[in-house]
Amino acid sequence: MSDLWISMRPYPGRLNHVLRAMVACTIVVIMSQSLQVPLLALSLITVFFVTQTNIVVTRLTGILFIVGSTFSILLSLMVLKVTWNTPFLRILISFTLFFVSVFLMRTTKIGVVFFVVAIVAIYTQSLVDISPDAETLVRGILWVWVAVNYPIAVTLIVNSLLMPVEPEIQLKRAIGKQLSDMASLLSADATLLRRQNTLSQAGRDIQTLYRLLRYKTMRDKHAAQKGGHYLTAIAIVSELRTASCHLPASFEGEDVLKDAETLRNALKPLELMLINGEPDWQTKPPVLHSAEPAFIAIAGIISSYNKKVAAAENKANTQVPSPATHAGFLVKDAFSNEHYVFFSLKTLLSAAVCYLFYTATDWSGIHTIMLSCLIVAQPGLGNTQRKIILRLVGAAVGSVFALVTIVYLTPRIDTLFGLLCIVLPVIALSSWISAGPENVSYAGVQIMFTFALATLETFGPVTGLTEVRDRIVGIILGIIVAGLIHTLIRPEREGGVMLQNLGALFDEARSWLHSATRHNETRQKVATGLVECEDIAARVAIEPTWFSAEGSHDQLHQHSLSILNAIKNVLFYIDRVSFEKEHLKNQEPANEFILGIQGNMDKISSVLNGRTVSDGDVYYPVPDSVLPDSFRDAAKGLEESQRHFFNLTSTL
Repeated sequence: MSDLWISMRPYPGRLNHVLRAMVACTIVVIMSQSLQVPLLALSLITVFFVTQTNIVVTRLTGILFIVGSTFSILLSLMVLKVTWNTPFLRILISFTLFFVSVFLMRTTKIGVVFFVVAIVAIYTQSLVDISPDAETLVRGILWVWVAVNYPIAVTLIVNSLLMPVEPEIQLKRAIGKQLSDMASLLSADATLLRRQNTLSQAGRDIQTLYRLLRYKTMRDKHAAQKGGHYLTAIAIVSELRTASCHLPASFEGEDVLKDAETLRNALKPLELMLINGEPDWQTKPPVLHSAEPAFIAIAGIISSYNKKVAAAENKANTQVPSPATHAGFLVKDAFSNEHYVFFSLKTLLSAAVCYLFYTATDWSGIHTIMLSCLIVAQPGLGNTQRKIILRLVGAAVGSVFALVTIVYLTPRIDTLFGLLCIVLPVIALSSWISAGPENVSYAGVQIMFTFALATLETFGPVTGLTEVRDRIVGIILGIIVAGLIHTLIRPEREGGVMLQNLGALFDEARSWLHSATRHNETRQKVATGLVECEDIAARVAIEPTWFSAEGSHDQLHQHSLSILNAIKNVLFYIDRVSFEKEHLKNQEPANEFILGIQGNMDKISSVLNGRTVSDGDVYYPVPDSVLPDSFRDAAKGLEESQRHFFNLTSTL
């Protein structure tokens, strides 16, 4: 429940997102009800999908949806024209088109286009079964195109004119927030914050900055010609965030408190300079009184700003632009990775089974059974399981709202304004949820879609409850079929992928002990890599294991979260030892200690990469007494983290 509460909390930009979606949905409801444009639920879900965090992503998503819907409608009409009198051939070609679309959805960067193609390919089969003649069918398919594309135009206009969110503004706010958080970490009473400040959290913040920079570049075609100011700013903030992970939990001593205040004061002008982009502003190196390594590192990063700006400007002025290298249409392993083909086959099989049940029962109201098979089909078994849960919960909540509306509210309204008073609160709640993190966002879309299907598909009051029942039955049956097929037939588990990624990160981090250059260059890479591993571990944690026989599932995969936490501790202390070593005048005793733990590093790498672990006892050298206490404390932490890892893996 705590995670759910955190997911529902407001954050900067969430209310803006909700307001933009509500305005677009209000216009779409008024236009569809006034002009009697059918498929209003489809129009509203299009608004939800197209409304994104900023104007760049919104426009890109809208264009892809227009291309995908137009292409899919044309393909569907061509298939129906050729196979109208041959139902078996129609089904065969449609399912082939569905299979190819699902495959391309996984293997291309414009997967959303082929997602729309697959949705339309399978949805038109239900239209064929309920249409009395060819003309009605063609009109129905063309109305699908209208119901998808005019809301896209409305959404793009609303997002461009009303409260447009520019990526550059988002980037400046993110830089300012992270530097403000840094200043908070340097407060004497922020002991709890410093303990909660982890390398993976720093990596998540770094990912946010680079993603916003990419959006800004997409928005401004001439951004690459304006110097590397933002790239330099992100590099400095990223270094500060990773260095802040090694701040002592408590500040003790007058010199330490003075240095913390000095660094806080130095961050204020640095924040203004990075946000406003003043190239002539010169940083003054902070004068420190203590020997705290984290303070020394932060002061060095602040002082290095002038050098970084000069280097960036020199590079911008002298570098000859190289020809752009475009990535291929397909991912590199599109045809060599069997997961893509089996994923497409499993999705096709689930849709085919549901279509067989749909036609055999002649139950036209449960056409959502086939759509569920595609919607819940996600890369990785954990992703699929999460989508199943969100779709089921969202459909249940949306059905309850629809039931209350039909029974108690609809009989009391007879105007469009009254309809909006009922619909907009549900849209607001759904939009708020859909604007949240990935682990809850789809539930918001599903709440709105289920509610709209039951209450807004006609142009008058809805009095029957059959629609509500049929929609929820179709969703539940589709979820059951898709879930069983994806779980029982070659389940796509991600535990091995996480261990492989952890092995690569560990091999990168162990090089820090020998090279200060590698430490400074790749610390951000390892921090962001840990974020990806945490996301995978969260998905692995919800993978179903009820069908596995005792001991049949790899124990390392089942304990992936424990492995991840153990390696995070090891990486933290490797980073800490590297920091300490770089500030030593005589590094020879430290190098002797590092040489003594190489055998342990090799064993950990072998476990993570699935190689044979060499025999021999684990050796923990004792740091030389000439080394400072801070180094020996870091070495002790590294020893304890290694012991924990070996104790954990020895029981698996």
